[in-house]
Amino acid sequence: MKKLVKYISILLLAALLAACLFALVACKDKEFTSEHSYSEVYARGDVTLEAGSAAFRILKINDTHLISGSTRKDKKTLAELKTVLDGTQFDMIILDGDIFEGYNAKLSFDKPAAAKIVGDLIDGYGKPWTFAPGNNDGQRGGSNEDIIAFWLGYGHFLAGNTEGINGAMQFFIDINYEGRPAHSIAIMDSLSLDADDKYDYIKRDQIEALIAGIRERSTLVSIFFHMPTPAFKKAYTEGEPYGNFPFSDEYPVDDIPGNALFDELTCNINNIGLISVGHVHSNNMAYYYNNRYYQLSSLGGYGAVGANKTSPSYTMTTVDLTATDSRAAYVFEKLSA
Repeated sequence: MKKLVKYISILLLAALLAACLFALVACKDKEFTSEHSYSEVYARGDVTLEAGSAAFRILKINDTHLISGSTRKDKKTLAELKTVLDGTQFDMIILDGDIFEGYNAKLSFDKPAAAKIVGDLIDGYGKPWTFAPGNNDGQRGGSNEDIIAFWLGYGHFLAGNTEGINGAMQFFIDINYEGRPAHSIAIMDSLSLDADDKYDYIKRDQIEALIAGIRERSTLVSIFFHMPTPAFKKAYTEGEPYGNFPFSDEYPVDDIPGNALFDELTCNINNIGLISVGHVHSNNMAYYYNNRYYQLSSLGGYGAVGANKTSPSYTMTTVDLTATDSRAAYVFEKLSA
């Protein structure tokens, strides 16, 4: 009897050790593999696109918070996104941050798999697309640089950066119409978390590089990054709301005080027409303030915190390439399946 108990104990211990080993292997984050190196973005530089009409349509997707692309919530998110993509005319897509979950410890977490599913889906529409990293995208399972290097393998993916400045992505997309420069889009990385695990902020070298690029251009410039600046709070307390665009102030938009530096250094740059962000998982907002629009898009996936109260949606921004006045240059629409 004692021997039987001893054998059973050994078997149970072996089973426990095997289960622990399996869990450790399963929890190990999958690694990105790519034929491309992130350093290629430094050679790509700014991009010029030729518009076929005066209405240039930018579809913005943010805060999908995908875990692997194949969980129940991920599949629901991607199915609804595909419905919107199939039913919408657009000229380019901007993935405006937190496309991937950053802190989820589920065994199903697989960022490379999710990145492939997203890349295959978006690139399949044959339109230019790009990525402004969010605070969650590069937290675990691969850095922002890993994500960008992987997506460099897609033919319609646009990327660029300046070596030596903060952030993984910062470049301009210049839009020509009827043979002349008509509009410019600036893509930025608003960074992630600092050493104290608090939200980081856009750094001075990024802002100075942005301003230098804007001053080289005579067109209106639309700026896209992920985390809002304190000016968004001023915009909706002191600015003019855009039409019937939905709005909720359930979550703060001014809780990243370091981004006040961005507001300070860019407040007098006259040809900034739009600053567009995500990050805040309540509803959308679009307000005209300080001669520019401040536009914030809601969550885009069922895996995002708050999706039980706010249904995922996406934002279509249509730019009138003939307009020189920022108030008249933009039309905003909320899209959902």
